[in-house]
Amino acid sequence: MKTILPVLLLFVTASAYAEQPITAKDIAGKRVVFLGDSITQAGGYITFVDYYLEKLYPEQDFDIYGLGLASETLSGLSEDNHAGGKFPRPCLFERLGRLLEKAKPDVVFACYGINDGIYQPLDSERFSAFQNGVKKLIEACQAAGVEQIVLVTPPIYDTTTKPGEFNYDSVMTEYAAWEMKLDEPGVHVIDLHSAMRKARDARTEVFSKDRVHPGPDGHLFMAQTILTALNVPVPEQSLETIQADPLYKQVSNLRKHRSASWMKHIGYTREKTVPAQPLGDTEEAATKIKETIDQIRRDK
Repeated sequence: MKTILPVLLLFVTASAYAEQPITAKDIAGKRVVFLGDSITQAGGYITFVDYYLEKLYPEQDFDIYGLGLASETLSGLSEDNHAGGKFPRPCLFERLGRLLEKAKPDVVFACYGINDGIYQPLDSERFSAFQNGVKKLIEACQAAGVEQIVLVTPPIYDTTTKPGEFNYDSVMTEYAAWEMKLDEPGVHVIDLHSAMRKARDARTEVFSKDRVHPGPDGHLFMAQTILTALNVPVPEQSLETIQADPLYKQVSNLRKHRSASWMKHIGYTREKTVPAQPLGDTEEAATKIKETIDQIRRDK
């Protein structure tokens, strides 16, 4: 397995030379699915990743789907009072089989962990449940023919505590460190957590006002970290400049359109069960948006 640390950290583990890292060119022409919780369902970082790939590699084709589900875990654990006691956290494995069968991804990115510790101190049983969930995800993807699996370590729990006070981010640090030690063929790890922690420590403004869900600049940082690990030369651009770009707007439209329709096509359970539905004309409409994207990026 190739363990990837973004060059933002200027550090590579000794095992990083075991095999070639996955790069942007490796995912061109492939069906790429992003899995995760509410941060992934919000999809900002996925849009930024897709935007830069489309912009920087105009002669390549990219096929990216954001299929995250809010509150989701790999561990199958939940707090007693989750959502005010209305419903337990959903677990990926309720829908993963259908997702793999219907979406047929070649590459899977998975960003989990922030919900898996249940916002409690480090505990061996909870930690083991997360570890088993990660391994189960890898096994299921490989059994379904997924070529490459990219684990993205959890983002930070964005809070400041006094010495001696419990900080949930310390749990995420342990989860990320364990993922970085994984050694599985065809599995790569991008250490988002360490990069985000270092960046947060160097600034006074939070990435996440509610401590969990990053704002737009946090999503942009997540995307830049992932892209850096994929050896993509990300140019310096302001958030406002990116969001004003017609290419970005079309990429965002495509992600939102596909995500909404494909989530219903796969079906999921979160508070209530959303049964699998036909895709209808989802991909026909997606093709038209894609044609607009290609026209913008290739006519420049």
